[in-house]
Amino acid sequence: MKRYLLFCQLALLPTLCAFGQMSAGNEGFFIKATTPVAIDGLTLVPTADFYIVSRTLLISPTAIPGVPPSISRVYNFSTPVDFVGNLGLFFQTSELNGNTEASLQVAHGNATFVTTTGSTVNTITNYVSNNLVSLTNLTSVTAAQEGALPVTLIGFRVNRVENLTMLYWQTSEERNSDFFEVRQSDDTRKWNALGTVKAATESKAQENYSFQDPSPRSGLQYYRLKMVDVDGSFAYSAIRSIDLGSTELISAYPNPVVDKVRIGSNVELASLKVMDLSGRSMLELSKPKPGQEFNMKTYPAGTYLVQIKTADGKSQVVKIVKQ
Repeated sequence: MKRYLLFCQLALLPTLCAFGQMSAGNEGFFIKATTPVAIDGLTLVPTADFYIVSRTLLISPTAIPGVPPSISRVYNFSTPVDFVGNLGLFFQTSELNGNTEASLQVAHGNATFVTTTGSTVNTITNYVSNNLVSLTNLTSVTAAQEGALPVTLIGFRVNRVENLTMLYWQTSEERNSDFFEVRQSDDTRKWNALGTVKAATESKAQENYSFQDPSPRSGLQYYRLKMVDVDGSFAYSAIRSIDLGSTELISAYPNPVVDKVRIGSNVELASLKVMDLSGRSMLELSKPKPGQEFNMKTYPAGTYLVQIKTADGKSQVVKIVKQ
């Protein structure tokens, strides 16, 4: 097992080769965007300036379990890093470990691994690489055949649907998967758990998942998935971002609703009125508080309009679907 301490010790990396701008200093090991760097076969070409601070890199011959397992070359950082760009690794044919070389995909993760799709394999130089176009949190890097490791995430996106923020993702292979935890952040440093979605556990077909962010938000928002297996091990997906623009005057969530609806607002409210599509009043409240709930459990299924007026005379109507 080889070990590299990546902190102000550039002189200790005899196998490091780089072209362009890089440096080691008080902020750690710095790689300028688009600079190719190789560390004993692991290659990094970040699309944004990249820092590796006070971390140890271990190169292990112990494969990641799977059917078949990964190749017997695994790069492990001592703590997770956030990376976006081209990620690749060289390997020996003796390290294939039962994998078909032409079918290899870059695999990355933390405790559990995610196998990428669309990797490029050079069977002459024994090299595999892939472009991670979104910020990806990872601790380890290796290569494996598509579908060989526990979860193969083939799509993950965040969209704005009317006043809702929706997350959609798909897997092509799952083994021993337990659930997905959806996480949100304003800055990619502090993450909040929003909720969980049950996984398929065992599947060789495409599985489709979705999740609605229950809170009204504005500005640039970041989302990622924590993919948890039945044994408690986990991995993080790539990070997705969405710009939600300026804050809406009001919001109502969840939507669609089964029972209770919560009103979100950053301003003082004067009144609230719930109407059906014929204009019949179902509920009227005076000076509701931001965050106030009202119950629609007994309402017939259908579409309703929530009209809210603010203390400064503005008004907004939000459409709500009662299930």
